[in-house]
Amino acid sequence: MIENGVSEMEGESVILETVALDRFQEEKVIARFKADRDEAYREFIDKCGDFDAEIAKERAADHFTYAELEENDVDLKKLQGWFEKIRKLDFYGATLGAEAEERLHACEALLDAYAQQVFDAHDENR
Repeated sequence: MIENGVSEMEGESVILETVALDRFQEEKVIARFKADRDEAYREFIDKCGDFDAEIAKERAADHFTYAELEENDVDLKKLQGWFEKIRKLDFYGATLGAEAEERLHACEALLDAYAQQVFDAHDENR
């Protein structure tokens, strides 16, 4: 239960149940939740673009080093954690959720391909 989790972290909580006055008010609240999540997803998608650009820059400069791979792996882990945080708050299925998930999978595949290039470059140098 949420209350137990908050208490374990030495926090305080109050659990309330709300009822919308009418269907219009309920839809308004849901629309606001979706808009907030879409804004978070939009920012996330933008950061995925930055990730893509960073990998492209490393490839263009022939930087196939373990250090660069590790840096990019750390960046990917940050994206994965951020996506999960957004998703946990996406109670009503925001419009950009699926696109954000696709972009994250594309970043994961991109890093896998870059990692293979790093490993291949080191095998060639032996």
